[in-house]
Amino acid sequence: MNNRRKLLLALAALPAGLARAQAPAGKPVRVGIIERTSADKYQAREKQFVDTLRELGWVEGRNIIYDRVFADDELSRLPALAAALVKRGPNVIYTLSGGSSDAAVAATRTIPIVLGSQSNIVERGWAQGLAHPGGNVTGIVNIGPELGSKRLQLLKQALPKITRVGVLVSTIGAGTVKELKLIEQAAGGQRVTVVSATVKQGSELDAAFASFAKSRIEALLTTHTELFLTERRRIFDLAAKQRIPVIAHRSEMTDDGALISYSSILTEQIRRAAHQVDKILKGAKPGDIPIELPTRFELVVNQRTAKALGITLPGEVMLQATRVVE
Repeated sequence: MNNRRKLLLALAALPAGLARAQAPAGKPVRVGIIERTSADKYQAREKQFVDTLRELGWVEGRNIIYDRVFADDELSRLPALAAALVKRGPNVIYTLSGGSSDAAVAATRTIPIVLGSQSNIVERGWAQGLAHPGGNVTGIVNIGPELGSKRLQLLKQALPKITRVGVLVSTIGAGTVKELKLIEQAAGGQRVTVVSATVKQGSELDAAFASFAKSRIEALLTTHTELFLTERRRIFDLAAKQRIPVIAHRSEMTDDGALISYSSILTEQIRRAAHQVDKILKGAKPGDIPIELPTRFELVVNQRTAKALGITLPGEVMLQATRVVE
C-alpha cells in the first residue's frame, strides 16, 4: 500500500472535524486566550471553548496550542500581558471579558481577535458594522445591559413590596453605566429607589456591601459584566449576611445562589465564538465573519435560595421560568 493511500485511510478513520482540521500541513496553530481573572475562576468557561474546538477537530498538543494569559484580577497588568501575547504571534486571540478585550484590541490591529461576550463593538470603533466587521475583530455582541430594566421588573413581580434596590456597577467598560441609567429610568414606574455602588475589582465588594447596608437596600441587581460573574460566590456570601436576594445578569449565578436571573445563554455564546475561531484557523478573515447576536434567553429561578430567604415566589414568575433550580 503506498504512502498516499495510507494517509487517506488514516484521515478517513478520524472524526470528520478532526480530519478537516488536520488537513493543512505544518506546525500546530496557536490560539491566544487572555482574561482579566485567574485560571481557577476561568476554568469552566475555558473548558467550554476548548471542548467546542476539539469537537471541530482541534486537539490540544496535536494540531493546536493554547497560549493562556491571566491577569489574576490585576487589571493594570492587562496591557503588558496583551502586548507580550501579540509578540508571540498567535494565529488568533480569543477573550471573553471586558478589560481583556480592551487590552487585546489596543495591542494589535492585525492579528484576528474573537470576542465571546462584548458590548458596543461597533460603537467603540472596533468594527465597521455587524454584518461586515471589516477589520481584525469579530465575535458575539452581548444583549445584556439592555435587559437591566427587565430584571428590575422581574424583581418587583417576585417581591412587590420591595422599595429600595441596590445595583452593583463596574468601572470596566461603559456597558454597566448604560445599564444603571436604564434601571434608574425604569425605577420610577416601579416605585423603587435605586442605590448604586461602583467597583473596579473583587476586593472592593466589601466596601460596596457596607454602603448597601447603610442604605438599607432590600434586594440587589448585578449589572452585566464578567467581574460579577467571576466574583459571584463572594457576592452571594456578602448578600447572605444581609439576607438580601440577588437578581443576576447570568444564569450561572442563579445556579450558584442568586434568586433569579434573566440573560442570554453564555455557554451558547462561547460555542459560537469557538466556531468563529475555527473559521479563522481554516482561512477566513475576521472582517468577513459577521458579528453575531444572542438568539435565546432564559429566566432561571432558584427555589433553594427562595426557601432559605423565606420567599414564596408568585405563580406569574414561576410560569415564566425557563428553568428552576430545586
